[in-house]
Amino acid sequence: MFSKGPSRSLVALIAGITVVPLVTLLWLGRRLMEEDRVLEHQQIQQRVERGADLVVAALQRLVGVSEQRLAAGSQQWPDDAVAVTFRDGVVEASPRDHVAYLPLVPQLREASVATFAHGEDLEFRQRDLKAAISVFGDLARSPDPSIRSGALLRLARSLHNAGRDESALAAYAQLSEIDGVSVGRVPTGLLATYARGKLLERQQRASELRALGADLDRDLHSQRWMLTAPVYWLYGADAAKWSGRDSTAPRQAEVFADAVGALWDRWSSTRPTAQASSGRESLEARGQTLTVLWQSSNRSFHALIVTPAFVESQWLTALAPIVKEQHIALALPNAERQSALGASEAPAAPRATRTTAETALPWNVVTTNVDPPPEDRDFSRRRQSLIAGFVLLVSMALMASYLIIRAVSRELAVARLQSDFVAAVSHEFRTPLTALRQFTDMLREHPALDDDRRRIAYDAQSRATERLTRLVESLLDFGRMEAGARRYRFEPRDGTELVGRVVEDFRSEASATGHEVEFRGNGSALIDADDEALSRAVRNLLDNAVKYSPEPSPVEVGLERRNGQVFISVHDYGIGIPAHERADIFAKFHRGEHAAIKGIKGTGIGLAMVDEIVRAHHGRVDVDSEPGKGSTFTIVLPAKS
Repeated sequence: MFSKGPSRSLVALIAGITVVPLVTLLWLGRRLMEEDRVLEHQQIQQRVERGADLVVAALQRLVGVSEQRLAAGSQQWPDDAVAVTFRDGVVEASPRDHVAYLPLVPQLREASVATFAHGEDLEFRQRDLKAAISVFGDLARSPDPSIRSGALLRLARSLHNAGRDESALAAYAQLSEIDGVSVGRVPTGLLATYARGKLLERQQRASELRALGADLDRDLHSQRWMLTAPVYWLYGADAAKWSGRDSTAPRQAEVFADAVGALWDRWSSTRPTAQASSGRESLEARGQTLTVLWQSSNRSFHALIVTPAFVESQWLTALAPIVKEQHIALALPNAERQSALGASEAPAAPRATRTTAETALPWNVVTTNVDPPPEDRDFSRRRQSLIAGFVLLVSMALMASYLIIRAVSRELAVARLQSDFVAAVSHEFRTPLTALRQFTDMLREHPALDDDRRRIAYDAQSRATERLTRLVESLLDFGRMEAGARRYRFEPRDGTELVGRVVEDFRSEASATGHEVEFRGNGSALIDADDEALSRAVRNLLDNAVKYSPEPSPVEVGLERRNGQVFISVHDYGIGIPAHERADIFAKFHRGEHAAIKGIKGTGIGLAMVDEIVRAHHGRVDVDSEPGKGSTFTIVLPAKS
């Protein structure tokens, strides 16, 4: 009999021969894919570096065009840019309304204070408001705007002090229309509008105050008057309050104004020793990053101040074809909102940086790869082919190993079964042959035996001969069945009569082992059957029931016709069949674990023969078993109508 050791050793050997080359192949494949990724990364890095150089060259060209326009004194700039010029005592901005206030403003014409001395004497010292109103009213008709504006301001004040607020408001309204002159170095239009607002505020005329505040806020923002920062913020705070505008959010004109002030302070401090120079830089103003292009000497200073929106619309947009062609993302880290090109940047992507020291641009220029890179298509296709090849090789190797192991295991299993079968058959033959030899020797050595003992010996020899005959016929029939050479002669038979006859013949053999066989037939049941084959199938089930049942215990045989089928059942109260063995009990040469443990005789072909015979009769065999409580084998055949 073969042991399981060689099978396991052989399987382990085959697995080892297969696994070592596979592991080596997978290791080489992994190394190849890693090198492929390194090569892909290098190609991507080269493309990103090339893109950075192209972007820098294009940006330098675009910025240079804006510098040429600045040097030529261009006055036409978009809303998100302003050009400023500083020279002796003059600060100019273009467009003018892009800057809310200036560090230095021209002085407006203003009437002499002496012109109004008589009226102010009447107003303050003599407390004669009526006479003062008359004097200021006469001066308010002067053709000189500076005298007229000074008189109207004082007239409105006197009217208010006299309780004539509506007349005062009218005077302030008339004064607010006059531009180009000042009182106390403040434009008279601004003074009049502000004074009118304060008067409306005291009178709690909310709707009129809100409308006036909006007008004043608009005039301040649109640079109707050229103001310095202190004046702008002094009046702008009340204008925002009256109009209800949120004054915490800076306006672009205010941001530009702060930037102009910073540039003025720097140029003023360096002017005495300044040489002709130019530059490009970033400047922070009120939380916003501005870009400044400037040209300076000790006599003048020219600068273009632009917002991130200008950088994006005028310069970065022109780079879109380069960015798209090179498949990169562009970022200017020193600037706000200036990384909009190529927005799908991959994490940890290859990048190239060009610093301001290298490019003379106002910002660092950073280009990065975007996902997916164009190189990824070729490399992915190559990696997919490589992986597919590896998977195919591994699959083929594993499949081949599996088939080899399965074939070898099956051959070894068949060899074990055949060995077990030979041993079982040898044991089955040995028992009747031993009996024959013993009784033959007894008859030969004792010729004078009395008739009773001689009859007993002859009967024992007859039983042994019948057992050998049945065993040989079973083996021959099973061989013919397996080879497909067994010829069945189907004839109409009464199943009850056939099964009853088999049970009756088997009773004597069962009674010798202490088992009783009970048969319950339910009337006649006509079937098409091969009498000899079906009888053998039923006898095999009875034989199994007796062998696997304790002594003494009954074996119950039943037959009934139901729903056009005939059910022949053999029930025992034996050791039962474990659940994990039920799928194999009809396999040839198979014997259960209990058969080996309890030493139960058998060849392992009985149930296989039953299954073969029943299937030839177009039926089936059902099994119902519970370990320790017995088993029921049921042959189900089609009934003959």
